[in-house]
Amino acid sequence: MSDERTGWLSTRWSGLASGPKMLLILSLALLPLGIIAIISSVYSARENSAQRAEQTLARLNDKAERLDELLERSIGTMRAASAAVAAAPADSPICERLLIRLASLQLAPGRYALHGPNGRLRCATEGFTPPTPAGPDQSGQSFEISRDGQTLHLALFNENGTVEAIAEFSRDSLGTLSYIPGTRADFNLELTGGGRRMLLREDYRPVPFVRTVSDAAPIADGRLMLRITLGAVPIRPIDVLVILLPVMMWIAAGLIGWWIVNWQLLRPLATIQRVVSSYRPGERPLELPALKSPAREIGELGAAFDEVTRTVARHEAELEEAVERQTRLVREVHHRVKNNLQVVASLLNLHSRGSSSEEAAAAYASIQRRVDALAVVHRNHYAELEENRGVALKPLISELAANLRATAPAGASGMQIRLAIGPYYVTQDVAVSVAFLVTEITEFGMLSGAALVSIMLEGGAPGSARLSIEVDSLAGDGHRDPGLSDRFERIITGLARQLRSALDRAPESGRYSVVIAVVERGED
Repeated sequence: MSDERTGWLSTRWSGLASGPKMLLILSLALLPLGIIAIISSVYSARENSAQRAEQTLARLNDKAERLDELLERSIGTMRAASAAVAAAPADSPICERLLIRLASLQLAPGRYALHGPNGRLRCATEGFTPPTPAGPDQSGQSFEISRDGQTLHLALFNENGTVEAIAEFSRDSLGTLSYIPGTRADFNLELTGGGRRMLLREDYRPVPFVRTVSDAAPIADGRLMLRITLGAVPIRPIDVLVILLPVMMWIAAGLIGWWIVNWQLLRPLATIQRVVSSYRPGERPLELPALKSPAREIGELGAAFDEVTRTVARHEAELEEAVERQTRLVREVHHRVKNNLQVVASLLNLHSRGSSSEEAAAAYASIQRRVDALAVVHRNHYAELEENRGVALKPLISELAANLRATAPAGASGMQIRLAIGPYYVTQDVAVSVAFLVTEITEFGMLSGAALVSIMLEGGAPGSARLSIEVDSLAGDGHRDPGLSDRFERIITGLARQLRSALDRAPESGRYSVVIAVVERGED
């Protein structure tokens, strides 16, 4: 399974163009650097987020200090005012001055009530009815948040546990005091103590991708607690940009590398490849377009191709001249061979006519027929040599049959030759053997008194055909010259061996057939 997958990947990889391959290689090579840069950016963003959360929570201490300062200043001024009230006569107008002074010295507006040494209420802010405070702690103070969470009451007691003064601060005044101008107001601030809570600010709304943080700080030596709840943005837009920057740089580096390789190198090479592929020697010179590439080697490669095509064109012209010379030489050789064969045939014909005996004339005629067979093969072979298809048997056997009828002895002057030849092509060696085989069998039929010779060439298995020659005078057991018959059998058997085939005989019909190798079959 792994080998198949490896083979599939190898095939797909080899099928990709060089541009996508280069893009993948550059992307994979730069990927580790991109991952390292992304991890560093994420770590830096987290560190920045943690620092922002610490800075946000640090504001809690400032808020707690403001409330502590308010309470401490109130305690000091209230004790001083309480002592002044205790020392003043009952009908003294000191209360109004003390209440004004108390209100002016505090960080946040409030309402106050001052009591005499016996705990009786001596003076109070207009409209303020002090509640009954809870018992004092060890420092002679008590802090209490109202049940509805709207006010904070501070009560002071003397050493006898009698109340001296009471201050009341509203939720709004404490919330305003705890807010630091110039900072974000989207937070929750809560004051707790004695099992009760006062919500000083409620502006925080949780949103996705924002982490909620909270912390608490003690107030009044831990008798009250101030708790803040707010959102710490883990990643700001600038942090997102810092994280995405390595990714964008990785993509940009891969694309820039691909662009440089593809447009500056591969495209010019593809242009050269197209021009070279469409170039046909002899049609026109190779014309390379202007290559827009900074690579000097690309231009040199184009110049080298141009020089190669000029060299190829020059060599091709030389080859064409050589082929033309060779063609003229072959034609001259063919002409001389044809003339020589005609001279030999003419000489044999002259000797045949001038011979004193019929046997000598018959011998000359026999030799002349074989020379004619060679001449026919030579002419047909040269004619087909121009097309390089082989020797066509149909015109060869047709011409051979005409020559055989023309040179037939007087006793066979009425002999007919019927042809049924398919359009097959053979090599020269096969053509020579076929010509001699047809000549030998037809001549033997002439000497045996044949009246009809049938020559057939039919298709067989692919790459072969069957040649059949049927002579009516060779059918049955007719009277024939034993010496002539023995020589005839040896000759046709040897010719069949040259054709690399077995000679099939049908004595009852006088048919001889042999399978020959053919080059191709032409059109009928």
